[in-house]
Amino acid sequence: MNVPPKIKKLDEVVVNRIAAGEVIQRPANALKELIENSLDAKSTNIQITIQDGGLKLLQIQDNGTGIRKEDMEIVCERFTTSKLQNFEDLKSINTFGFRGEALASISHVALLTITTKTADEKCAYKAAYIDSKLKSLPKPCAGNQGTTITIENLFYNVATRRKALSSFTEEFSKIMEVVTRYAVHYPAVGFTLKKHGVTAPQVRTLHNSTKLNNIRIIYGNPIARELLEVELEDKNYKFKMHALITNANYTAKRMVSVLFINNRLVESNAIKKMLEELYSIYLPKRMYPWCYLSLDIDPGNIDVNVHPTKHEVRFLHEDSIIERIKYALDEKLSGNSASKTFYLQARLPKVDITKDILKEVLPEYDRKSVDKTKKIYQTEIVRANSSDQKLDKFNFTVSNTSKQNEEDNDSNCISKDMFNSTLHNKIENKDESEIEKLININVMQVATPEKSKNVDEPYETSCSNRCDKTSSSSIILNPNCSGIEKNTMDNDTAYTKDDRMDKIFYAKNNSDIELEENNCSFKTDGSQVSPTKTIDVDPNKINEDKITTEFKSYSINNFRREIKLTSVLKLRKEIEDSYHEGVKEILSNLIFIGCIDKRSALIQSGVNLYICNTQTLAEELFYEIMLYDFANFGVIKFSESLPLYDMAMLALNTEEAGWTPDDGDKSDLATRAKELLLEKADMMKEYFAIVLDKRGNLKSLPMLLDQYFPYEGGLPLYLLRLATEVDWTTEQLCFQNICRETAKYYSEMNLIHNNRDWKYVTEYVLYPAIKESLLPPSHFAQDSTVLQIASLPDLYKVFERC
Repeated sequence: MNVPPKIKKLDEVVVNRIAAGEVIQRPANALKELIENSLDAKSTNIQITIQDGGLKLLQIQDNGTGIRKEDMEIVCERFTTSKLQNFEDLKSINTFGFRGEALASISHVALLTITTKTADEKCAYKAAYIDSKLKSLPKPCAGNQGTTITIENLFYNVATRRKALSSFTEEFSKIMEVVTRYAVHYPAVGFTLKKHGVTAPQVRTLHNSTKLNNIRIIYGNPIARELLEVELEDKNYKFKMHALITNANYTAKRMVSVLFINNRLVESNAIKKMLEELYSIYLPKRMYPWCYLSLDIDPGNIDVNVHPTKHEVRFLHEDSIIERIKYALDEKLSGNSASKTFYLQARLPKVDITKDILKEVLPEYDRKSVDKTKKIYQTEIVRANSSDQKLDKFNFTVSNTSKQNEEDNDSNCISKDMFNSTLHNKIENKDESEIEKLININVMQVATPEKSKNVDEPYETSCSNRCDKTSSSSIILNPNCSGIEKNTMDNDTAYTKDDRMDKIFYAKNNSDIELEENNCSFKTDGSQVSPTKTIDVDPNKINEDKITTEFKSYSINNFRREIKLTSVLKLRKEIEDSYHEGVKEILSNLIFIGCIDKRSALIQSGVNLYICNTQTLAEELFYEIMLYDFANFGVIKFSESLPLYDMAMLALNTEEAGWTPDDGDKSDLATRAKELLLEKADMMKEYFAIVLDKRGNLKSLPMLLDQYFPYEGGLPLYLLRLATEVDWTTEQLCFQNICRETAKYYSEMNLIHNNRDWKYVTEYVLYPAIKESLLPPSHFAQDSTVLQIASLPDLYKVFERC
């Protein structure tokens, strides 16, 4: 006959150790309890020291309120707490601790020492505990305000639990997860985590920081820059939510979810599952996001006394609240998933190293004997023919704008009479939008001398009819687009004159050039009839003005005026002294791959692939052309003169101008801009080919690069900036400002250039000039103007592993 065993009351030591095993499952659990105690004590700085994953040593030091001396005797006994008095207090609990079990549980499975000092006491007190009892009375000692708790030899008396734990490294990673999560949620508290005996901390956040800044410090910039902030408040279910979640640009192989409910670090399988389902439509398969969620729920609707470790909670209307959270997050993600951003290195992998330094660090650098039989590997082979593989071959769609403009190109050619009458009518009616529209249609015509024919890409005009070429000094495009008027002359003819052009002359074999508002006449020997201002150029000295940096002249004139102005020479010297040799080498050896958009393009140089900011490179190129072709520009002549006042008014009505009522009346500002530019008209005409007549009309702009025309829509703002952004008091600064503002204006890509779209101009006009002459400043190597995005040797290694 089987006799049932007798029921006996367990020994108190066994009971306490069983209870301790439920509360303190591993070092990370113990640390979580201690961090929450420090936060309850209003600490602003918490320092944590770990040895052997927290099993050998786990110490936490805070600057909180401390523990009173008279409470130190019972502080480690079970169910002793200052945060809860009655069971009903659980309904409105706003502290982490409430059961009074944490320190008692730790003292049953480890050697516990507490050093504490309150603001009222003159010194600190130190006491050691074992099995929740004092080993001896607290002893006075030196110490700062706050509490330091030291745990040694955790689970020394529970061998099974100690053996079941993971490695020291794994336990430390668990501890780091706890610290980092609290550091994110409590940015006002400074957290420091370090290993014993190691000076550098593993985690360190500053006091009074921000959540975003702490995320950047702890988890890195790749997560911080992709975060979306979501706020939600629901009065029906009495909860608030603050979330920081990554968008569709960020993916990881492991999901990281940081969840705080009523400021308590918890876990929720339901919320985690909701996040996985939500991101499954935004991220690739087996890719996960990073999410931080903080919920504030009415304390009367939540139960925190669910699990011994308090890592789980239960709250009312759980399904409905989670559904509301999912809807809010989904709405935010759907609004930010239309595009994907790729972040690349912001500094080129090149440094400026002098030959002397190379000789010091590489003795073989200066050896004359070179192994000419060195084998060339596949990774070092460079594609030599840029026409073999173009980006367009892969149906890479960039923009439909240029295509549409090409289809509508014929409609862009309007008659001169129609343009005159419509423009002046709109100006009288003050219809700025229509004026800008007309300017964008057909405002620019150009007089250019003939260029040498290119067998592959013959020069064509922008008129609808095919235009003849001439070997004379110039070609003038007719504003009515019915063809061109060809002016032929012998070698002694000094000018080209047309009844529609008041001030464009290209001298061919003489030393005189004239840009005057009134009609002028010349003799066939080049002597001037009417009194005008002339520029004397000695044909024998044309080639003497050579640039030491081999910057090519892009002037379309057949003569060159020597510049001896100290200010201009200093500006040139600044460019030559500060250009980056590494970037210059990249651009000098570039092979154009294709356009990404109007602002960027792909090039290959050597065995590397680069993405270039076309607009920034073009701006610098035009700035250098302005300096090196100073006073030697060809001229772009407008088919109709443009009134400066109306252009200034158009500019002031744009957001880019930044006009505010505090700046004054727009009309007064436009008048002052017009008057200022008229005062400087002679200088701008002589040095920059910016011609203004006495009535305040703009008649021409400089031609910086053959077959390249600036964007007409930016002309009003350009003229306004000439009046407002140029320092007219100092010569060198004045020239620099004018060159820079002109370069900025010209760098804005025009959609159509003489029947060629912007892709053609980028590949066959801009980048050849960049390759040939540009002296890139040093900051191009660091500001993402030229970025290396792929390396053939690195790709070859990847393919080898496939």
